[in-house]
Amino acid sequence: MLHALTLLLGLTFTSADGSTIAATLSYPQSPNGKVPVVVLVGSNGPVDRTQPVGVTPVFDLYAGALNDAGFAVLRYDNRGNGQSTTKTQAERVRRQNFIDDAAAAVRAAAEDPAIDASRIFVIGLSEGGETAIAAALEGAPVRGLVLIGPLSVPYAQAMAEQDANANPLVKQRDSLLLTMPYFQSYEGVDPRREIASVRQPLLLMRGFSDTQTPAADFDGLVAAAQTAHRDVTVKRFAGDDHFLLRLSDEELRSGPQYGQRHELDRAAVRAIVTWLLAR
Repeated sequence: MLHALTLLLGLTFTSADGSTIAATLSYPQSPNGKVPVVVLVGSNGPVDRTQPVGVTPVFDLYAGALNDAGFAVLRYDNRGNGQSTTKTQAERVRRQNFIDDAAAAVRAAAEDPAIDASRIFVIGLSEGGETAIAAALEGAPVRGLVLIGPLSVPYAQAMAEQDANANPLVKQRDSLLLTMPYFQSYEGVDPRREIASVRQPLLLMRGFSDTQTPAADFDGLVAAAQTAHRDVTVKRFAGDDHFLLRLSDEELRSGPQYGQRHELDRAAVRAIVTWLLAR
């Protein structure tokens, strides 16, 4: 997928605990007045602003596609990674720190004079889907949320499901992880309850070949939004993985090979752009 040349701006912003978060803000080519912006929020792991999956820079792909469609895009290094710092020691970092970082990213985008501050959207990928919901519930000025393969059940349940067929060593490791303060900070957090209170429009997306967000969990999250009469649109894509990357026929049979470069599903990109433009 080829993209038009875009203007890239490096910037930093400050999170609630004083951490300096480094980011890239990319603009569409030849913007006509102020432009809407999409803030990309990924997993809470040790990743930079490209959100790499193997050799594929997933957030760079999203940014290029959205820039081509007329949106500015902000993506940032997770605290303590890339060029971002963390004032909170790594072992003391909690869920709230990542929510604060996402909210600070939204505010940083709103302050840019080239951005239409009334049209700020967030794409939350995987664990970042719950982070995006939480930031919106805490008052981040967001117009709409796109949740891709989102964490759909409590964290402990999600890990237990992933470990169902794992070997004993993996199960033991994950049991120990759940005793750590970071994972304990998710105790009592249920995305299904959270999504029922979101006021912004929602686009929920899942690849049929997503092995990290089970279909039943995703459908339960959708049902929670629908039962609460939220403004929710749902899209599912055959042949796509957790990140809406397109898998080859061989990968669909034997599993993803992330040592190879992948591309976003163009149909999924069109669905995102169409939804955003309608808001």
